[in-house]
Amino acid sequence: MKNKQKLDYKFLKQLVKQGEGQTIEFKKKAADPIKIMKEVVAFANREGGYLIVGVTDHGRIDGFIDIEGEKFVLEKAIQEHVSVDIDYIIHEVSISSTHQVLVFEIPPSDKKPVFLWYNLKKKTGRAYIRVVDKSIQMSRLIRRLLKEKSKNQVNTLEYGANERLVLQMLDKSKQITLNEFIKASQLEENQAMDVLINMCLTNVIVPMPMDPEDRFVMNVVN
Repeated sequence: MKNKQKLDYKFLKQLVKQGEGQTIEFKKKAADPIKIMKEVVAFANREGGYLIVGVTDHGRIDGFIDIEGEKFVLEKAIQEHVSVDIDYIIHEVSISSTHQVLVFEIPPSDKKPVFLWYNLKKKTGRAYIRVVDKSIQMSRLIRRLLKEKSKNQVNTLEYGANERLVLQMLDKSKQITLNEFIKASQLEENQAMDVLINMCLTNVIVPMPMDPEDRFVMNVVN
C-alpha cells in the first residue's frame, strides 16, 4: 500500500545535509531497481528510512525533468521483489520549475525479517539490514531473532551455565560474537544461537548487526 503526501524542498535539503546514514540513502537514478530494493528491505528490517532518488552520493540535488519513469520502475520492484507489503509513502519534491526529486519514505515492518526476492517463481532471496550507511546481508541469527520478536510473545530466561558464561565473557570484553561464544561454550551452532537469541528476547543483551560478524553487548538498561 502507498500514499502520496507532501514533503517540501526545505525538508529535503535538511535530509540531504545529514548525508547517507542509518535512515537515509541517496540514489542518482533508478538504473538498477532490483539492486535498490536492498535499501528498501534494509530500512524495513530496521527503523525505516528515506530512499531519495535524484541525489548523487556526494549530496548534489539533481532531480529529474520527468520522474514518472523512475517512480514506475521502483514501485514495480517494491510490489514484486519485496516479500511483504510495505506501507511506504511517495513524496514528489519540486526543486525547480522543471526538476523533481523522488523520496520513498519506508516504515519499519512489523513482519520481520523482510526479504528481497531475487527468484520470483521460487520466492528465494536474501534479507538485508541497515547498518550505519550500508545495507548488509542479514545473518541467520538476526533473521531468527527478528522472526521471534514479530510473534510478540512474553519470553522468560533461566540463568544456566551458558547464560552465565555469556555474562562473564561480556564482563571481560564488553562485546562478543556468536563464534566466540561457540568456542567458549563448546555448543553446537544452533544451540549457541538459541542462548543468544533468548537473552536478546529477554533484553539481557543487545544485538549489533555488523559485517562480517554480528556483535552482542550488555543491555545497559538492565
